[in-house]
Amino acid sequence: MLTNKGDDGTEGASSTSGLPKMHPDLVVIPPILRRLGLLPIIEGSVQNVRRQLERINKWLSQSSTPLSCEQLLTYEVNGRQVPCKAYWPDDLENPRLMFYCHGGGFRHGTLTGWDAPLRQLVRDSGVAVLSIEYALAPEHPFPTAFDEVGAVLRNVIAEGVVSGHAVSGFALGGDSAGANLALGTALALRDEGVDVLRGLTLFYGSYSKDVDSESWRRLSGYGGQGLSSTAMRTYWETYLPNDDVDWRVQPLHADLTGLPPTRLIVGDLDPLYDENLALAAKLEACGVESNLTIMPNVIHGFIRFNEIAGVVRGVIREEAKALRAFSA
Repeated sequence: MLTNKGDDGTEGASSTSGLPKMHPDLVVIPPILRRLGLLPIIEGSVQNVRRQLERINKWLSQSSTPLSCEQLLTYEVNGRQVPCKAYWPDDLENPRLMFYCHGGGFRHGTLTGWDAPLRQLVRDSGVAVLSIEYALAPEHPFPTAFDEVGAVLRNVIAEGVVSGHAVSGFALGGDSAGANLALGTALALRDEGVDVLRGLTLFYGSYSKDVDSESWRRLSGYGGQGLSSTAMRTYWETYLPNDDVDWRVQPLHADLTGLPPTRLIVGDLDPLYDENLALAAKLEACGVESNLTIMPNVIHGFIRFNEIAGVVRGVIREEAKALRAFSA
């Protein structure tokens, strides 16, 4: 396992007192959101929270330029039409393809909310991306989202075609709850003997139901902006009304042997920091080629800030370079 620090090389938060300030590229964002009335809603109906998050996403991505070819698609899974969005590089001749699962606590998030970072990833890597808008809780609790992601992957892998475009070589990625779904799906495919994924790219994933670790105690709701333990408990309760316990829900506790090369990216001000480090250690112990990038002074959920924050553009650029390498 390789462990990388961010560009400035500083060490991360290490104690309850004296936590470092948020990265200067990110610290300017909350005051702007506050002035525009776009701070995230912490409490309220899930519909109101979703609407506010979409307003935030629209502002964050307003400067993002669409790719020359983007397509909205659907795949039928268990009677539901699962919306997906394909982002194509300029060279459409048999490109590699990354499947992507967005974050949002299993109950928030849409395709458009991740337009900006995925467009950059495609431009920087030359790899196509298929983003999956899996069903959200509470309307669709576990295992609906897990089943939908797996079904879309199996369909595309079997056909080798997305909307008439032949693709070759597959990778899988996601952030936060989406990273959970991506890792669980990779394990399911491994168990089925489907050995086609050439790499996993997982941003600040939630891989267990633990919200009592040391990093959760230090960093819950960091600076009034970060992910809180209260919110995370709500996400799990919404996604798992029956308190399910199995490896599909908590892939950190699964047997990880046989996974493809895996890249983990997490900020050191993210309450999920500890479990990302635990996952990195377990991947190494299971003999999986892996790389852990720790972003100094960076909170949870940063990937959608790429149009505004240079530090985020930089990490996407690095992950695109790695994607090119393990998709070759």
